Amino acid sequence: MNSIARSAFKGESDFLRRHNNKMVNKEKRIRIIQVRGLHIFVIFVLMIAAAFGAYKLGSFVLTWEKLNVKKFVLINKPTYHAPRLEKMLKQFRGNILTINFDKLQEKLLSLNEVKEVYLSRQLPSTVEIKFLLRKPIFQVAFNEKYNIIDVEGVVLYTSEKSNEELIRIHDVKQEELEILAPYLPELSRIKDSIDYISLKKPYGVALKLKGKSEIFYPGETDFASKINYYLKLRQRPLLKDYIVKSVDLRFKDRFYFEYDTEVNN
Repeated sequence: MNSIARSAFKGESDFLRRHNNKMVNKEKRIRIIQVRGLHIFVIFVLMIAAAFGAYKLGSFVLTWEKLNVKKFVLINKPTYHAPRLEKMLKQFRGNILTINFDKLQEKLLSLNEVKEVYLSRQLPSTVEIKFLLRKPIFQVAFNEKYNIIDVEGVVLYTSEKSNEELIRIHDVKQEELEILAPYLPELSRIKDSIDYISLKKPYGVALKLKGKSEIFYPGETDFASKINYYLKLRQRPLLKDYIVKSVDLRFKDRFYFEYDTEVNN
């Protein structure tokens, strides 16, 4: 009987211990869930507070009068489109942080005189603009005015007067400038020697050099070397006897020239 009683008591104790453990574990899980829920709630509140603070800060910064653009610093600014440039910049007088630099750059590059432009913010209220300008090298006469163009054939501006420092493009129609444009970079290399440039079919580019009476047809490449080659040969006694009107240098290692009469005749 005693063994049976002990066995029954032991079984009841195990049952109570297991039941108690289940209750303790359940309470632990409930406390963990409550703590985690509180943490999540606190984090959520902090996130809302941070977002609200960021919104308020952003609104303040974007409306702060001290960050409104008050000055544009122009480095190497265009000279021939100054009124148009000033009008463009008036459109970008808002908050310095919200200025659309891509749009501003696009506007500035629409000025033919401008080749590249670099923008930077100088807080709190200054925008610095550095210009890389196209250089005027050639002038073309149209309708009693002169189109001033650069080495790429871009018309920079129109002038009422001729500029003696620029190379004249003579007797070339407006639509023919596209034909001449690919040769302008090489022509610019000998610009100090050129009196004027023209076009003549079927020769292509025609050059009149300063101090030389003949017209040169240099072809498509190596203008300087071809002309120098001819000028050296021109000093030989045989060629000195001729009044040369034009020289065709389009062919490799040879040239053809047109002349009127012999000097000694």
